[in-house]
Amino acid sequence: MGFLEIHNLSKSFDTVGVINDFSMELVELTLCCLVGPNGAGKTTTMDLITGRQKPTSGRIVFCEDDITGLDEHEIARRGIGRKFQVPAVFRDLTVHQNLEVAYSRSTHPLKNMFRFKEPLFAAKLDEVLALTGLSGRLNDEAGILSHGETQWLEIGMVLMQNPRLLLLDEPVAGMTEPEIEKTVAILNNLKRTNTLLVVEHDMAFVREIADVVTVMHMGSLLAQGPISEIETNERVREVYLGETEEA
Repeated sequence: MGFLEIHNLSKSFDTVGVINDFSMELVELTLCCLVGPNGAGKTTTMDLITGRQKPTSGRIVFCEDDITGLDEHEIARRGIGRKFQVPAVFRDLTVHQNLEVAYSRSTHPLKNMFRFKEPLFAAKLDEVLALTGLSGRLNDEAGILSHGETQWLEIGMVLMQNPRLLLLDEPVAGMTEPEIEKTVAILNNLKRTNTLLVVEHDMAFVREIADVVTVMHMGSLLAQGPISEIETNERVREVYLGETEEA
């Protein structure tokens, strides 16, 4: 059994098919990049995995548990975390406070106060700060962070929830070259201990991080394999490589 299995997934909006009989399997401790031309269905696939959208047909199995059609909070509880393209951080809170909020398991402030004193919280915080390089920004408000630092903070916030599967939607969009290089290092470090599915269109970035590349076209699977195979696949080159626009 795969870590994440998608079987014959379809999604239609009214009469328009966006995902068409799409199947893929993600192996544990693998970083898979989901690529494809504009409108291929990549973000919709992420929406279906996380419960943001409900499939028209097909099945999604996560760690041998059928999660098809479950609500977002139920899927999140099972260990699927997602970082969206536009960061959702609390700009008026410090980096430390944002990470505390992400770690919270309760809406009760007193319970959370005790959780923040737990050794487990301190250990997780240290781990996330070491990975993201935000230790020097701990007491700064999130609103003054650079674009790259904001993206890294949100990755850190998702990691505070200890997800078993991490979904990232265009993590380097709008970044400078040095920020992209640091993000490459972060993800290559992260994939040693985590399973990741990354939607991306920057093929130079994909080359640096991907164990497996899954190519979508018109809502269906076009190809899957290592980047060396994908880049020499004539059909992939025809429909995707060299395109610069992205959904």
